[in-house]
Amino acid sequence: MSRSSGSGVIVNVSSDAGVVGYPTWGAYGVSKAALDHLTRTWAAELEGTGVRIVSVDPGNMDTAMHRAAEPEEDPSQWARPADVVEPFVWLASDAAAATSGQRVEAQGFAVPAGETR
Repeated sequence: MSRSSGSGVIVNVSSDAGVVGYPTWGAYGVSKAALDHLTRTWAAELEGTGVRIVSVDPGNMDTAMHRAAEPEEDPSQWARPADVVEPFVWLASDAAAATSGQRVEAQGFAVPAGETR
């Protein structure tokens, strides 16, 4: 991927912590908010180069960090990485060529009608 080759996709992993303020998640949330803003900025800067950039919020994930942050919660209610892979794959594909600068929520994502991965 490079501007000189005229193609490529950058897929950033975001979080709802970048949109919603959670107690004790301050630095993490700020970093994800900044990542979403960087995604929009780079999309504008890369417009017309063939390089796209998107941000994907995978939703509540069953990770060690999440378990440590919310030990009282039931992690069986949280998604596993395999549960939310579809938007990542689609956004990296040529079918999503018109998508850049957006923030996508992986949970509940559906490939747009008439398009395939």
